Amino acid sequence: MTETVCYRHPDRPAGVRCQRCDRPICPACMNSAAVGFQCPSCFNEGVKSVPRTRTSLGGVQRGNTPIVTMVLLGINVLVFIAVRAASSQLVNDLVLVPVLVDSEPWRLLTSAFTHLQIFHIFANLFMLYQVGPPLEQMLGRLRYVILYLLSALGGSVAVWFLAAPVSATLGASGAVLGLVGALLVISRARGMDVTWILAYVAITAVISFLIPNISWQGHLGGFVTGAAVAWVFLQDTKRRRNKKART
Repeated sequence: MTETVCYRHPDRPAGVRCQRCDRPICPACMNSAAVGFQCPSCFNEGVKSVPRTRTSLGGVQRGNTPIVTMVLLGINVLVFIAVRAASSQLVNDLVLVPVLVDSEPWRLLTSAFTHLQIFHIFANLFMLYQVGPPLEQMLGRLRYVILYLLSALGGSVAVWFLAAPVSATLGASGAVLGLVGALLVISRARGMDVTWILAYVAITAVISFLIPNISWQGHLGGFVTGAAVAWVFLQDTKRRRNKKART
């Protein structure tokens, strides 16, 4: 005898049967499929079996909206507002002071989200807004986050080892230069025009070494780290394609 109630909700009448398992389901459990309707369990299994779409550099494609870039911009702005509104103690707890890193390692990362001057945060976030979205699109969100955070840490580690022990460093410059370095490596690998990137790097290098109170260590560390991470991503993408071609 045909069941007339939903197998997931016995108190509800069944409208149709699942096209995969043939169990009766109520309207609340009906999920549109290519043919007919499926119950939630079968529908979820079908979604899991669909291959993930990969970006051009091997990341998982999750849409065109640069969500991660917007979040990073937002975090930097919120921290900027917080340090401007709070006492100087908050800034002192966030900035990178090499001599304090052994006991307060969080400074390696928090300093990369901290700004004091409007021009400083504007310059960094403007470049993040320019180079972030295309990189997020090419890499996928997870790899993009990895690139950004490793670039930030790379810049901070360079400051830790190369700057004066009691100097104070802050700003997203290392992370942003890491994105620029990654974009340079990726663009070169694809045979794209990199003139503007080289010009930006050259101008930044001149400013970093000639103008006082600008951390060339953070810029250099972030740039090198970002370029290295991008190279690793390119090699992984090449390996995936070669493996797919052999199968």
